[in-house]
Amino acid sequence: MAEKITLKEALELVDFELARGAWRVKHVKGSVYGDVYGDVYGDVWCNVRGNARGDVYGNVCGDACGDVWGNVWGTIKGRKWQFVETAREKLKRLIEEGADKAQLLEAFNQLEES
Repeated sequence: MAEKITLKEALELVDFELARGAWRVKHVKGSVYGDVYGDVYGDVWCNVRGNARGDVYGNVCGDACGDVWGNVWGTIKGRKWQFVETAREKLKRLIEEGADKAQLLEAFNQLEES
C-alpha cells in the first residue's frame, strides 16, 4: 500500500492560489523530484539538474553546463556575449546561402589556414 500525505503536510510544502478562475501552485517550499510541465513565473532559488525546454528570461547566477539551442542576449561574467563563427561554419553557411565565388574562395582559404 502506498504511503499517504495529509492535507496539512502537503500545505507545508506547497501554497496555492486562485487566479482567473483556476487554481495554480504559488510557492513550492521544498525540492522537486520530477518534471514541471508549465511555466514558472518567479525565482528559482536552487540548482536545476535537468533540461530547460523553453525560454529563460532573467539572470543565471551560477554555472550553465550544456548546450544553448537558441539565442543569447546579455553578458557572461560581465562581458557581452558574442557568437564566434569558425572557418568551417562560415564556409558551410556561405554554401547554403549560395554565396558568390569570391566569398567561397575567401572562406575556403580561411579554412585551410586554420
